[in-house]
Amino acid sequence: MKLAKMFRNLFAQAPPPETAEVRSIVIMQRKAHRFNKEELQAAGERGWGKKFDGKEDPMYFVVADRPVLTIVKAGPHAIRVTSVPARYADDDEYALSQLPQPEQKKAWTEHRACTFLDFFNDLSSKSMRILDVEAYASLAKLALQLGDPNCTAIFVPIKNIMMANDGTAEQGLRLLINKELPILR
Repeated sequence: MKLAKMFRNLFAQAPPPETAEVRSIVIMQRKAHRFNKEELQAAGERGWGKKFDGKEDPMYFVVADRPVLTIVKAGPHAIRVTSVPARYADDDEYALSQLPQPEQKKAWTEHRACTFLDFFNDLSSKSMRILDVEAYASLAKLALQLGDPNCTAIFVPIKNIMMANDGTAEQGLRLLINKELPILR
């Protein structure tokens, strides 16, 4: 697989897989969109194949009562969802210089807003830290289900990976879900 080979090359110089930073995936968007409770529940149900109402299984639910804190609880994993009606960063010159592919540059230029999926478990005890491979698999499950034509790219900040929404993002998220990326082993 061409994408898997590209990831292996990218990760050859990456830092060790277990970091102390909050692990996250960023959905870069053309227009600002704050996902509501129903959209997040539906995404969770598609991604995990379970009801996300907290009734069928109390470990699977969505809390979206407050704009400040929206959480998707998927079994032992908690994912904070934060929508920001602004670009990821304003330094286009630097960002574009770091993106080797024309599709990545186009996606960067087109994005106007972001939704951050942060692995909320990372804010708890370090002794209970979940392995990168598990954390990113959960984040990717949710990101894959939230992706739509409004998404220009998926960005993994700690790993410095940007995948344009041209088929590359879906393929990359599936590799994360299936735990097939060498850096996360």
